[in-house]
This record gives sequence, structure tokens and C-alpha cells, in this order.
Amino acid sequence: MDLLADVSLVLAGTLTALIAGLFFSFSFVTNRGLGRLGDTGYLRAMQSINVAIVNPVFLVAFLGPLVLLPLALILRLQDGWSTVGSLLLAASLLYIVGGFGITVGANIPLNNRLDAVDLATTTDAEAGTVRRWFEQPWARWHALRTVATTLTVALVLIAALMS
Repeated sequence: MDLLADVSLVLAGTLTALIAGLFFSFSFVTNRGLGRLGDTGYLRAMQSINVAIVNPVFLVAFLGPLVLLPLALILRLQDGWSTVGSLLLAASLLYIVGGFGITVGANIPLNNRLDAVDLATTTDAEAGTVRRWFEQPWARWHALRTVATTLTVALVLIAALMS
């Protein structure tokens, strides 16, 4: 196979695995730790995470699969349609819709709504209300994108093994 096709597949898989791992660890470690905090502490921590996550390293890992998965697909299809092509098409769509799409369409809007809350002037009762409209919906969407990105990694690994 073509070196560019191989490199794009390895990079796509690696970046997707990093994101799936981040989402997995957030689900099973960070969210559980944050869940033990009081309402205001939880909200402050989430606001802080929302700021910290927007950095060049994360953005390369998160946005890279949007380009690299379809590129790997296109490069593999130069030899015609195959099972590998089907796997990479499924992986591309799953990441675009389930990883990127859920993040942009659900988690980020919730993050932005949370970031608009001034916790310095929020009462304990108000913080409880904010947490109720934020925490469970955010966690449900996050769980879906965790599953989607994990399945994407599995599809890429299978495609790589079949190449």
C-alpha cells in the first residue's frame, strides 16, 4: 500500500484513540470525581475545564480525525472499493457525527451556557438549579461521544489489520 495511505491511517487512528481515551477517562474518572463536589465547586471546575481544554494540542487531536479519517478512506479507495473502505467510511461517519457532531451540537452549547453563569454572584440554590440543567444532559451526550469515538478506534484498528 501507498506510504501516504499508511501514514494517514496511523495518524487518524492515533489521534482518534487519544480523543477516545480522553473521553473515556473523563467519563470514568473526572466526572466521578467532579460528581463528589458541591454544586458551586462542580460548576467552577467545569468552567475551568472548558477554558483549559481549548488549547492547540487538544485541537489538533480533536480536529485531526475530521481530515485524516476521510483522507485515509480516499487513499484506500484508489485501489477500488473494499472491506477496508467500508470500515473507514463507517469510522469517518461515526467520528464526524458521534465525536465531532455531538461535541459541537450538544456539549459545547451546554458549556457555553454554563460559562455565561457568573458563579461569584450565584446563590447556593441557583447553583443547584444550574447544575441540574447542565450535569445530566452533558454527561449523557458525553457518554454517547465516548462510545462513538471508541467504536471509531476499533473500526480503524480493524481496517489497519486488514490492510
